[in-house]
Amino acid sequence: MARSVGATLKTLSALSFLLACAALLSACGGGSDSLDGRAASLTVTNASVSGLDGAYGDGNINAIEVTKLPATGTDPEMCSFGFDGADRVGGDGTASGTVRYATNADSLYRLILNVRGREFATANGDGDDTDVHHSRDYLEIVNKRLTATDGTGDTLRVTGLLTLRGNRPAGC
Repeated sequence: MARSVGATLKTLSALSFLLACAALLSACGGGSDSLDGRAASLTVTNASVSGLDGAYGDGNINAIEVTKLPATGTDPEMCSFGFDGADRVGGDGTASGTVRYATNADSLYRLILNVRGREFATANGDGDDTDVHHSRDYLEIVNKRLTATDGTGDTLRVTGLLTLRGNRPAGC
């Protein structure tokens, strides 16, 4: 009897381990394009223009294919991709944009964000408050200040996560 109880405990322990692994893999998309279990989304705060603050994306932000751009002038060789489909949660509007980062870099080079028809961007090379997690296939933006590109001086802050596609060029 003791032997069968021990064997049963080993079997239950093994099953528990397998179920835990399955739950972890399903939480992060089967082990690819992982956001460590977090959903792709962007949150806009402190916008100097009314009606832009809010959460955009419900985990279904579409990342468009990553391409490698050659170095030009003062700009380094870069990886670039667009994203769209970031619908405003609980309200009208959508967000989309373009992300650029130098090859093998750990921070963004430029972020352009279109929010409800307005375009905001970082300055070239302003990678503060951003992290590119190559090995985990996502980038993270933390309270990043963007300025309107139309010359008005309007600003907003954005925080969020975006998926990096797994099939990107080397260095991206």
